[in-house]
Amino acid sequence: MSKSALSLLLVATASLLAAGCQKEGGDAPAQAAGSAAPASQAAAPASQAEAPKAAEKADDGDEGDDGDDAAAPKSEFEISVEEAAALLDKPDVIFWFAGNDAAYEKGHIKGSAHGFAHDMAYLEDIQKCDGLPMCPETAAKYLGERGVSNDTLVIAYEDGKGVNESGIWFFLKLYGHDKVKIMTGGTAEWAAKGHALETSKGEGPKAATFTPGAPRVEMIATMKDVEAGNALVLDARHKFEEFTGQDKKDGMKNATEHVQVARGGHIPGAVFSPWTKYAGNKGGDAGKPLFKAPAKLKKTLGKLEKKGYAADKQVITYCHVGLGRGSFQYLGLKAAGHENVKLYMGGWSEWGNSDKPVETK
Repeated sequence: MSKSALSLLLVATASLLAAGCQKEGGDAPAQAAGSAAPASQAAAPASQAEAPKAAEKADDGDEGDDGDDAAAPKSEFEISVEEAAALLDKPDVIFWFAGNDAAYEKGHIKGSAHGFAHDMAYLEDIQKCDGLPMCPETAAKYLGERGVSNDTLVIAYEDGKGVNESGIWFFLKLYGHDKVKIMTGGTAEWAAKGHALETSKGEGPKAATFTPGAPRVEMIATMKDVEAGNALVLDARHKFEEFTGQDKKDGMKNATEHVQVARGGHIPGAVFSPWTKYAGNKGGDAGKPLFKAPAKLKKTLGKLEKKGYAADKQVITYCHVGLGRGSFQYLGLKAAGHENVKLYMGGWSEWGNSDKPVETK
């Protein structure tokens, strides 16, 4: 072979190797100044930014991998922004902002009712009325003041994560009200779809009369139910410092008084299984589903088998006050296909203020 032919062959081979490396994920060509980055290149910084977040969450028991759940089917508990927007200002439809005062002032749908789910469980009522978050007459007054009648469709929403929204859903269902949905994506998706948010206090719905049905006590567990030891108890709190007793929070003693939990820790034998393991939108972003895809939810339950989980096993979930992380986990288990689940409404607020044994490891 001549030297010139050999040179041409070497150049051609080098070109083919370079093209092959680039196709398999080698360095991309330099981007021209002022030109748009390719989609794959533009996505890279976001992925890199998420990596430390996943590592930080690892100690909290979160798998740190939402994966691509954007195509997860909408659960029976949800309503889309498009469906909800079509009902705005319709009679017998109320939008309910489920977050705290600061979040409400940051942005809410005009005319919304407002009640912070975390503050809707009264320790005195839980102990007086067999584990209910409010005694029925108190719940009737609370709902009526926010414009809820027995004919009202309530659309619960907040930041899209689903935690506080799940508390509103659970509260209404518990007192016999079936017309309640959680708006997928919350305020983030509402704004992303071009709908307005109000930042002033504004006016809520006119007061109405709500007559609660017989409470669905099969939805809740009492302290005695937990003590019986017949169920797998899951702790839905996402902060490991709460589970180990380093972080002690407060809750509502009654309608006006807060009380901090006396002792930190968790219920003996409880399994740390944060609500984030079930969440499809723990960051509160537009375009993400409420729960992880069904296959991932099943995988989460499968990982609990070594802790005593079984498909026919009764599961009791709890958090600090029940309405929030615990109610979200309750719905997450339902979405995963596990029906035999109850919510311990008293949660750590009741247990930590009692003389019952606690664990911190």
